[in-house]
Amino acid sequence: MGTKILIEKHSNTILWLLTAMMFAFPVIPSPVRPVCIVLFVIGSIWSSYYCKQQFRWRYFLLNASVFIVYLISLTYSDDLSYGFRKIETGASLIVFPLIFSLISIKHLNYIFENIHKLMWIFITTVLIANLAFFIKFYTHYNFVDSVQHFPNIIRSDIYGWNIHPIYLSMHVAIAIIFSLFLIQKGLSLRNMCILLLMDLVLILFLLIMIKKGPILGLVMIMSLLVVLFKNRSLWIFYGSIVTIVIGVIIFHPKVNSKFSELLEINKNNHDELTSTNIRMKIYDCAVDITSDAGIFGFGLGDGKNQLVNCYVEKEAFALSDSQYNSHNQYLGFILNIGYLGLIFFLLFVGIRLIKAYSNKNYLALAVVLFYCIVMFSENILEREQGVIFFSFFANLLFLKNSKYLIESTKKKQVENVFEELNVGKN
Repeated sequence: MGTKILIEKHSNTILWLLTAMMFAFPVIPSPVRPVCIVLFVIGSIWSSYYCKQQFRWRYFLLNASVFIVYLISLTYSDDLSYGFRKIETGASLIVFPLIFSLISIKHLNYIFENIHKLMWIFITTVLIANLAFFIKFYTHYNFVDSVQHFPNIIRSDIYGWNIHPIYLSMHVAIAIIFSLFLIQKGLSLRNMCILLLMDLVLILFLLIMIKKGPILGLVMIMSLLVVLFKNRSLWIFYGSIVTIVIGVIIFHPKVNSKFSELLEINKNNHDELTSTNIRMKIYDCAVDITSDAGIFGFGLGDGKNQLVNCYVEKEAFALSDSQYNSHNQYLGFILNIGYLGLIFFLLFVGIRLIKAYSNKNYLALAVVLFYCIVMFSENILEREQGVIFFSFFANLLFLKNSKYLIESTKKKQVENVFEELNVGKN
């Protein structure tokens, strides 16, 4: 009995800690992450049972719609082996809708009351991950080599934490977006100085990795937020970051050459395999075969195979040998699950973003819109490092200021008033 009372007394803390564990994922090794997610599922089931929370069916079905279409597409896929691997990778698209359709309003309210602490956790763990990776390399290489090869080494030389630089760049960008919300909330001078120092280091790592999609997405989202918030401190912070980024792009030869690719894609040197030219060759094939994909697509198991066949037909053997995917999530949806699947995703994101804006839930708006921008240059829902974070943040943050919390809070307040009146009569 004592244990039960203790658990009930600390139930808010338990669910918050499970959520905090997800925010700390950047420093949690990949083999341990499934265990963390299973614990979170168990915690959400317990939360629903303990608080007698009704399952949010509408929320679940809308948020899990893409995964449901993935499953249906397997019925007409030939390469089931590859299809099931993609199902396993994309499991977060149904697991997190399940979790946040179960967690009670009571526990969700407590999580959102302490959301700023969770942001600090994410910013700190992203910083620790970057610094730890760099220090590991610096013990084996000199400083210049560590900086130069950092984007390549983190892909293969860190067992349990191997990560493509574009996904680490996305984590850095989300951490900086969280910083804007912490500044908007208001910080002490000490905490402001600490946060600005942390962000400066994160920006340096962002520029070391030089991934154009996350950098452009971050600048666009920061521009949106400073307009929405109209906060003088944010304007100063935003202006400083943009000045640093533009300065490095202009004056650092390597960074300048990476961004110059965007302006040179229509020039003659199409045989040079820059990241931008590779994407243009990929898009050329992807667009060519979308008309054959039709309403339902080729199937989750066959979409990539059709793309590789196109590379072979166009004698783009460097692309076929590397088995490149569409490098655009929206084209990926069309190839794998057709225009119908793309419509399901756009409905899920579009409806949520509109409601987030109308409810002034700018946190969900900023984070999810950032991922949607990066999706134009990366299939982030087809890689574990992308789909876990997108699905977790989208399903959690879209509940902030949602009708589920507002209506339940008002109902609870009315019940409390009636209870007080009844006590007074007695």
